[in-house]
Amino acid sequence: MARRKRTTEESRRRPAPAPASAPVPGVDLTREFPASAQAADNAMNDVLLVLAEAQCACGDLDEVRMALREALNNAVRHGSRLDPRKRVQLTCRYDGKNGLELVVRDEGGGFDPAKVPDPTQPENLERFSGRGIYMIRQVMDKVEFRDRGREIRMRRRPEK
Repeated sequence: MARRKRTTEESRRRPAPAPASAPVPGVDLTREFPASAQAADNAMNDVLLVLAEAQCACGDLDEVRMALREALNNAVRHGSRLDPRKRVQLTCRYDGKNGLELVVRDEGGGFDPAKVPDPTQPENLERFSGRGIYMIRQVMDKVEFRDRGREIRMRRRPEK
């Protein structure tokens, strides 16, 4: 069967196919999983893979990985107390205009972020834990806690 050639008018009406290497226009991904370290790691890897495929232009993805790992670790260990019956939710939104937003939510009892000791103070320098929130705040542009600490929202602006 012979293929009919498209007329000039038909060519104008149809958008040209995007090149194979064109960036994904945006990301909107949600993962819900049991409060276990392995499940959190799998969810984090899903998000990072999608961000890499979308050619996320929000700075160093290793910094994003570190912040996300800390937030997930806090949700699983401290919020949910490693109870696999409790659920953790991870939402990732990215677009080139608004940048990146990561939201981690757990079913724990919550906490007061203002009462977390500053790990840079001399009395806290040798403490084994308590540096995660500090590191998140160092690498993300905006960090806010909601619902009595059961939810953390982290944002990163797109690079110019």
